[in-house]
Amino acid sequence: MSFISSFNVSVSGMAAQRQRVNTISENIANANTTRTPEGGPYRRRIVTLAAVSNDRPLKRNCVRRKDHWTQLQK
Repeated sequence: MSFISSFNVSVSGMAAQRQRVNTISENIANANTTRTPEGGPYRRRIVTLAAVSNDRPLKRNCVRRKDHWTQLQK
């Protein structure tokens, strides 16, 4: 593993944890929300983390879905 690729691993791990903490704080902030702007109930969001190849940039590995962040499968 080269020096730069070790930074890439660290950056992707920190970005994943940042997203997890942001999602948890959204869930806590909306704990007492009874209705979304669309009229439905608030549903908690879940972050799913998975191992990915270090060959692709982090943004290509992640996709935003309405209910949670998930990893793209090859």
